[in-house]
Amino acid sequence: MSSDMAWYPLLLTLLTHCTASWAQSVLIQPASVSGSLGQRVTISCSGRTNNIGRFGASWYQQLPGKAPKLLVDSDGD
Repeated sequence: MSSDMAWYPLLLTLLTHCTASWAQSVLIQPASVSGSLGQRVTISCSGRTNNIGRFGASWYQQLPGKAPKLLVDSDGD
């Protein structure tokens, strides 16, 4: 193997790692939000990467003993 080709496995590993790290979006939000009847609650969500706006986000309400109900749906466009 030539000395130039010896760098290919290392370069491929670095590119794969960097691309995967950049492309992964991380959302930060509380596990749950609760309130009393008639009280306004705020759902917060933030991202740690600069590409978070390209992806959609959905929020669901799940009351005890009930199935989740879609509240907000965004496709990211």
